[in-house]
Amino acid sequence: MMQDDMLLCEHGLGENPVDTDPGAWALHDPTVDLDGDGVLDTRAYADGDAVLVASDLDVDGTADHLTSVEADGEYSAWQAHRQPDGSLRWERTDHGRL
Repeated sequence: MMQDDMLLCEHGLGENPVDTDPGAWALHDPTVDLDGDGVLDTRAYADGDAVLVASDLDVDGTADHLTSVEADGEYSAWQAHRQPDGSLRWERTDHGRL
């Protein structure tokens, strides 16, 4: 779990959302309008070892995209997909080193 007290989510991310199965991430008090539509939809969190950027682009209150950037420059991006049974599956969409 990130150390930021403002990170109000149901589960911790760890290094890999697929491995830790975070389910839905409630995104409270977003601070950035990432897609420029006038709605705040993104928030960044830090814990000393990493920065996590969480975005709720469909404005349903839960994060759709997560990007983690580690202190060593490693990064990974994830997108949530709702399954027919209602569960959430996270798919890694990008990774590498900055």
